[in-house]
Amino acid sequence: MPKRMGEIEYWLKKLFFSGRKEDYIVYIRYRVDGEEELRPIPGKFIDDIRRGYIIVGEDMIPFHRVEEIRTRDGKIVFKRRKNMGLRDLDPSS
Repeated sequence: MPKRMGEIEYWLKKLFFSGRKEDYIVYIRYRVDGEEELRPIPGKFIDDIRRGYIIVGEDMIPFHRVEEIRTRDGKIVFKRRKNMGLRDLDPSS
């Protein structure tokens, strides 16, 4: 029996296969120096969505690290949980 698609997989596939991936930004949870932070990945840099991973260049980012998906104008279309303890990074850094 096939595995049921989760909400995050639904949104990532919608983003990637819609032909409008440049309209979205995916926020990934990273740990740096013992603290968690969110890092943006503009949709235009996503090369593929495959088997539970986002492919960006040679990097494979597991779906469980995705915290949010936003439109370019900042509207949140997917949010995993309340981001307590996470700090947003300036996308220009």
